[in-house]
Amino acid sequence: MEIITAAYALPMTNGGPVVENGAIAVELGKILAFGTAGELKMRYPDVEMKEYPNEILMPGLIDAHCHLDLVDFQDQTLVELDIALPSQDFIEHIISSIEYKHDADPKKVIAGIQKGIDRLIETGTTCVGDMTHFEGSFHLLKEGGLRAVVFPEILAGRSEAAQARFEVALALVEKYTDASHDRIRVGLGPYAPYLLSRNLLKIISQHARESGIQLQIHAAESFAEMEFFFDSQGPIATELFPTLGWQELPPAQHKTPVQYLSDIGFLEAPSTIIGGLHLAANDLPILRRQLTRIVYCPTTNEAMKHGNFPFGKLREFGIPVGLGTDSWGTRKGFSLWDEMRTATASGATPLPTAREIIQIATVGGARCLGLDHLTGTLEEGKKADYILVHAPQFESDEDCYAKLVALTEPHHVKKVVVGGHILKAI
Repeated sequence: MEIITAAYALPMTNGGPVVENGAIAVELGKILAFGTAGELKMRYPDVEMKEYPNEILMPGLIDAHCHLDLVDFQDQTLVELDIALPSQDFIEHIISSIEYKHDADPKKVIAGIQKGIDRLIETGTTCVGDMTHFEGSFHLLKEGGLRAVVFPEILAGRSEAAQARFEVALALVEKYTDASHDRIRVGLGPYAPYLLSRNLLKIISQHARESGIQLQIHAAESFAEMEFFFDSQGPIATELFPTLGWQELPPAQHKTPVQYLSDIGFLEAPSTIIGGLHLAANDLPILRRQLTRIVYCPTTNEAMKHGNFPFGKLREFGIPVGLGTDSWGTRKGFSLWDEMRTATASGATPLPTAREIIQIATVGGARCLGLDHLTGTLEEGKKADYILVHAPQFESDEDCYAKLVALTEPHHVKKVVVGGHILKAI
């Protein structure tokens, strides 16, 4: 057992203030208690104390959605070291990523995944939701030490590829649901509602309900998607479908993607939507009723010109929101601190406060992955997933959050711990 103390602690519980001289007691990879250093020292007088007088103790960041298997693919599109991913055509991006997955060199995919894992740890992420076409992601995440929910990806492609991917994904679910591992869990990742048939989406949802696993799906992400579901027109119909070899378009649904998914029963399973930018007024009660979560990926939204994220409406309806990096946006990508800065500068309506965006990047992400009973806050009974970050000078609680978001870079993250195991220490 040990007690970790810091200049300040952010428990990230509802309404929890910044705690001066904050501390956690840790044993066997779990948090036994949270409080001030004085309180825990009195409670456990004989326990070793590890003091970090210049740091802030807080829950590890949670990247609720990314594609580790596309790091190599994204690297090929970047020109200079620190240049953000340039604006892209959304449909062209989908087509090229599907082609990449067919022809990718496994060695390069593995190298990219490892690069992404290293970057996540470097920047203070302790838990990740990874949508992947590559089974090796399970092993690499296990070896890397992160907590993770891995979502085997199901999407369309050449000939009968969708059915084949579905069968592979189910095999992975069976394999890794039965495997007992404390940190790595499995879900299902049907890529998007326009890339899979109605029948297959219903089967996936039913399987998730019966297996008690989480679903992630890209939906309500672009205007092109809204156009396609309403009248079966637009670039998804005229560009994406022909490229995939599909000759027949589905009938116009005259619905939003959320209404479509709800009507076919997809959202009856524990579901998280990646996107959620284009929502009609009737979509919000559906999302609330179905307990659906939303992951916000600011850098990707900006690069793809998807539009403004409806943060205020989601907050009003009590819909949980997490933060994701999605794709590898720069050669130094996969930083939730960069995503937080993007989110608090532009791209959301209204702009979230710094406190709100750190909540989204911690406990919000845990909710999106169905792991909020294990991680996301510093509370008794939770896993010992925490980071120590250099403490900036601040004048109030709100200023503390603002300075963390504005100033934190990888070298400010001094320690990263998952389940009591140290992944980074400088």
